[in-house]
Amino acid sequence: MDDTYFLQAATMYFLSLWKTYLGPFIAAGSGFSYIEMLLFNLGAALSSSVSVLFLTDLWVKKLQSKRKGFNKHLRKVLRIWKRYGKRGSAVLAPILIGIPTYAVIARRFKQSRRSILLEITIITFAWCSVIFVAGREGFLLLDAAI
Repeated sequence: MDDTYFLQAATMYFLSLWKTYLGPFIAAGSGFSYIEMLLFNLGAALSSSVSVLFLTDLWVKKLQSKRKGFNKHLRKVLRIWKRYGKRGSAVLAPILIGIPTYAVIARRFKQSRRSILLEITIITFAWCSVIFVAGREGFLLLDAAI
């Protein structure tokens, strides 16, 4: 293993901690295999999700005694949640709102950790696969723009 492989893999991992669309592009452009791409991107997504889920529970326990009721930010998030639903928000999470943000929102609305992680795994797998294949085949216009 040379230094460029490690640097590309680390870049792909750290960029996929929040949103997963850049990692598959880097993998497609750098010549990573499909399995390597999934390992680095799914690993990043799941590690950020697990850490955020447990930190959110600790944070909510601390704030439970200081709860003030509804605030304007939670009301805005609730409007989006009602419009797109749990599944729609999960589909949009890896590319638009961010995986940790979705985990915080879903946990805040009393979703179980298991269902959140399962949804994030499936949706991230699907998005990474589509973006990697499209990037590898040259179908995306973003590849030319970047």
